[in-house]
Amino acid sequence: MPKIRSFRGIRYNPERIGLDSVICPPYDVITNQQLEELYARSPYNAVRLVLGKQHPKDDKDNNRYTRARDYFHQWLSEGVLIEDEKPAIYYHEHTFTLGDKTYTRKGFIASVRLDDDDKKVIRPHEHTVKSPKLDRLRLMNEVRMNFSSVLGLYADSKKIIETQVKPRLGDPHVEFTFRDETHRLWVIDETALVDKVSRLMQNKKIVLADGQHRYETAKIYRDRMRAATGKSDGNQNFDYIQMYLVNVDEGVKILPMHRVILDSMGVGLVDLEYRIKEIYNMIPYDNRKGFISALNKAGKGAVGLFVKGIPRFYLLQLAHEEDLERMMPQHIPHQLRKNDVTILHDCVIEPVLGINANIENRRISYTSKAEEALDMVSKGQADIAFLLNPPSIEEVFEIAEAGLRMPHNSTYFYPKVPTGLVFHSIG
Repeated sequence: MPKIRSFRGIRYNPERIGLDSVICPPYDVITNQQLEELYARSPYNAVRLVLGKQHPKDDKDNNRYTRARDYFHQWLSEGVLIEDEKPAIYYHEHTFTLGDKTYTRKGFIASVRLDDDDKKVIRPHEHTVKSPKLDRLRLMNEVRMNFSSVLGLYADSKKIIETQVKPRLGDPHVEFTFRDETHRLWVIDETALVDKVSRLMQNKKIVLADGQHRYETAKIYRDRMRAATGKSDGNQNFDYIQMYLVNVDEGVKILPMHRVILDSMGVGLVDLEYRIKEIYNMIPYDNRKGFISALNKAGKGAVGLFVKGIPRFYLLQLAHEEDLERMMPQHIPHQLRKNDVTILHDCVIEPVLGINANIENRRISYTSKAEEALDMVSKGQADIAFLLNPPSIEEVFEIAEAGLRMPHNSTYFYPKVPTGLVFHSIG
């Protein structure tokens, strides 16, 4: 069972700083343009901690990781950051708009003990790759902090936190709006309420929705610290990680992650069509808007295709199940054999284009925006776009609970948990 505990969070001093100027997205979704915008927004923006700029003269003693460390300690000494007097958990509500609807995601930030590999109470749902873990490990080694929360999902149909804890909290400690999204944060340091939350989570399993690279990096860091200190009782700060825990019924949304082939190495529509027609029916569309609408309506089992130099879009719909079974590698478990991203990679992208789903490759890019993927092809920045529909929450849980993983970058949980609400020491 997962162990949840309160912690003395380090937060921006509300008397000095407005959170709307200093929060930022997780490091792995920040574009170069966003980086510049966040730097300009405030000299104390959290982006300086999680994704500082790199400079040509950087070396082992002066680089983005050492600068993050120095910024953090400087902000503490200046009183820009302050540590809460009592251990707490942090309840958060995030109101956002998706399409023409408004939602509120409700969750809480706590210190969660890292799982041992044999217990499997905290489960990943997709594969990870190497370089982000090396990057995050360098940052952890320098600052000994969690600046961003890993997003974990659990299921509680009784909604105990929402119905029994939230009504006792009163007014939020912090409330602000950033880019048309509203945030409300409560600091819960009352022992009885913290214990209630901890007891609720004792019988739950947690599925890692976002931040799997950070979670796996934290386990590497923990193991190194155990070896260095000789402390392996499981109760040290480095045994824990900052996690934002959300009931799946409370505003959890998943966007698709489209595949953009930057370099097809000469593979065109004719080569793709040969393999595709063994699995999918191909329906041509001349109109982009109609094509995207048809893909969205088609749902599970459908893929969109757009190839450079071809004036049409194609909706691919799975044909006969026996044909798919014949093309799908036999070692793939049945829970993944019906997963759209797995089918696309194992039956088309890898055999035809030679791109492995779970190995970093500069020939492929990912985006959650269909228009962006299509524009990259139409503007000659890429050769092929494969558009997907997102998996359901139920599919994510089924795969995770079976101990399996989808291909790397299969999901985009929306909205991302903002960095800067609270920081968690692992030192």
